[in-house]
Amino acid sequence: MLGLFGIGVPPLASAQPSPDSTDWVQVRLHHGTDVESVRLTPERSPLSVLLPSGDPPILRLNRDEAVTLGRRQGDVFARRGEANLYARSLRLVPSGEGSWTISLPSESTRTYTGRLTLRPADSSTGLQLVNRVPLQDYVASVVAAEYGLDDRAGTRAMAVVARTYALFSTKHFDGDYDHVDGTASQVYRGENVITEAARQAARETRGQILTYDGAPIQAVYFSSSGGHTASNEAVWTDSPSLPYLRGKEDPYDQASPKHRWTTRINRRALLQALSLHHDASVEGFLLGDRTPNGRLATIEVLFSDDTETDMEASTFRSVVNERVDGVTLKSTWFDARRDGSDYVLTGRGHGHGVGLNQWGAHAMAEQGKSYREILSFYYTGVQIQQLDETSPLPAVAQDPPSPSADSTAPRIGW
Repeated sequence: MLGLFGIGVPPLASAQPSPDSTDWVQVRLHHGTDVESVRLTPERSPLSVLLPSGDPPILRLNRDEAVTLGRRQGDVFARRGEANLYARSLRLVPSGEGSWTISLPSESTRTYTGRLTLRPADSSTGLQLVNRVPLQDYVASVVAAEYGLDDRAGTRAMAVVARTYALFSTKHFDGDYDHVDGTASQVYRGENVITEAARQAARETRGQILTYDGAPIQAVYFSSSGGHTASNEAVWTDSPSLPYLRGKEDPYDQASPKHRWTTRINRRALLQALSLHHDASVEGFLLGDRTPNGRLATIEVLFSDDTETDMEASTFRSVVNERVDGVTLKSTWFDARRDGSDYVLTGRGHGHGVGLNQWGAHAMAEQGKSYREILSFYYTGVQIQQLDETSPLPAVAQDPPSPSADSTAPRIGW
């Protein structure tokens, strides 16, 4: 889900930022899109184009002077008028605090701050666009995209969470970048989506991160709890129990529009989606085991040859969301029944249920709770610590292991 509550994944592997890397984040732009070319335009100040060697600029773009960036075989290129510049990679650096826009033929124009690195992508024709963005700009943009509710305390809580996630839940994708700009990390859409409330929240919480026993936490979050949050190991079965991610009664979710929900799914479409996922003919399913608070842990899949198998409920959910058009299965906390040619699912909450409940944070803010009280409620036993007070920077508290290739379970906001 994009917009009000974006999708993302909790940390699969963590990287320890060095002291000089806590002022910026490297984010791959237009992740999931095969970018063949973009048009880049400096906005507020000139922009220099450099080779990886760091030599003096080989091209200078004035404000509003556009350049086309693309790929030719194993090289990338910058084209301005009749001039073409080819290299294995290029760095584009604005002067001072300048910004720049990039436009794709089939995408809307977005504006960014910081630097841009251009490399060939893994595909034979695509580009890899990596934005080295100032941390404060990144946090403000994520807050605006992931938390669209109108309150001060909840927005500030989200800023602390987004900053912690940005710095200590990085995967460093083979060292090229820390995060992507969409559903595999936190949703990041650049500068022009930032609201004044998001900017103020980032500024008022500058440098603040969440720690447990002196170590930064895995700052996962979701949209709506349905009345009870979940412990991390109950949702991600390969994850060790983390003391700050404990499930609990959540009285603040009542106002959420996703507190209770009902959805209808065409039976044929769902069984086809399951058949494609399992590469075998599926004729039905049964609800399996549940976690202590009621979320489904497993789904029993029934094959046409009278065999059966268990699949994780979170994987079942992702198959529905990715393969059945027009349907969103909001959580794994549901019951199901058949009604003619449809399945009718009635459920609670939206997302995995672990960590910060965004609608709950909003309700707490509306009741006059501070952002510190919100964070302390949803993350058990945590402290808010300044980055400049953590020297040397501590290791991340108990990294969860990577999920199996068959599971897309660990997602924020699903």
